[in-house]
Amino acid sequence: MLAGPPRLVSLVSVLVLFILAWSFLRLDRPKYSSIRVGKVLSSTSQSSSLRADPLDFGIPLRFQDGKPKSVGTNYTWSIVIPKTKDENLKWLQGEIPEAKLVVYEVDNPNAEYKVPKNKGREAMVYLSYMIDNYDDLPDTTVFMHAHRHAWHNNNLLMQDALGMLKRLNHDRVARMGYMNMRCQHEPGCPDWIHMDRPGGDFDFFRKPEEIYWRKSIWEEIHPGAPVPSSLSGVCCAQFALSRERIRQVPLERLLHYRKWLLHTGMDDTYSGRVFEYIWHYIFTGHEVYCPAQNTCYCDGYGICFGGRQKYEEYEDKQKQRDKLFAELDAIEKKSDKAKEEGKKEPVLAEDETKELETLTKMVPEIDRWLETKRKEAFERGKDEANRKEERESYDSSRIWDYGPAAGSVP
Repeated sequence: MLAGPPRLVSLVSVLVLFILAWSFLRLDRPKYSSIRVGKVLSSTSQSSSLRADPLDFGIPLRFQDGKPKSVGTNYTWSIVIPKTKDENLKWLQGEIPEAKLVVYEVDNPNAEYKVPKNKGREAMVYLSYMIDNYDDLPDTTVFMHAHRHAWHNNNLLMQDALGMLKRLNHDRVARMGYMNMRCQHEPGCPDWIHMDRPGGDFDFFRKPEEIYWRKSIWEEIHPGAPVPSSLSGVCCAQFALSRERIRQVPLERLLHYRKWLLHTGMDDTYSGRVFEYIWHYIFTGHEVYCPAQNTCYCDGYGICFGGRQKYEEYEDKQKQRDKLFAELDAIEKKSDKAKEEGKKEPVLAEDETKELETLTKMVPEIDRWLETKRKEAFERGKDEANRKEERESYDSSRIWDYGPAAGSVP
């Protein structure tokens, strides 16, 4: 016997069941999910410091200090470097065999490591590495430029990036979570970017990026977060991160940052430099982050002068030397130019001649003093007890060990 036409009630029942099943599946999905390399990742990893909407920047992240490994235990680490085809990395290849070298050749479509688009300078590379390796990171990741020598590398290590990498203290990175590879505060600290200043107050020569750091840009990058009165951190986009610190930032935020880079209409030169002044904010939560210079050198690289005052004494002497050398160089160039032009009569005034004699003696003397102090600092830094004395500490139990003797304060 053939069945009759389907009843309306049955059709409605099937439709209701379908809607209920579809709704259940929708509600059961994570509110925020991101597709990355063929995987669907939950909105907040187990390591993330946030248990709410990861894209609500009005909710501050709570970063936790890390713990270094036990003495004698090695750290796994990678060195991430953006480069172009024309840049040469022979200075680094084979020099640090225990570290994995991850090179993003941004203008080579056949490179092993790729970025979505060659845009935003090193920021695009750094963010892409964190996103692509979020679930499989080494203990330490160091983000560096492709050149070995640069003015923004550490002066006490002869501005040599290789020296910085070889002496890096991974215990410090583990404890701090984020460590800028540069120790000198200038430029960037302690007072740098101001989003509320009128155009007439800008310093177009020392910090040309400030003109691009407007309130609207901050709100695009960190929607909902309070606009800081100042953004200040040590330059220049070279830093180390622990695995835990990267994963304390929700993956969605890293994706959001990269999306901003991909879509901003800002000139490529400055979109990357915008990030130069927020890396410290992203990974510490502090708008102003200027660690003590002597501590950075001592705990970070094992170069210990014995405290802030002795370090500053060295720095002041270095500045004096540089000033005197500039004066000496100017006088010598004047004399050399006259010789090249074949002038026989004296070209230096009597006071210049005397100044030349004085400076010729003073500069080498200061150089010898500086080199002696520098060698002493390297030697002092070999002792863990000396490094610990100059390390950041929130423990006040021993604070009066460093106080003045009783009765010496009026």
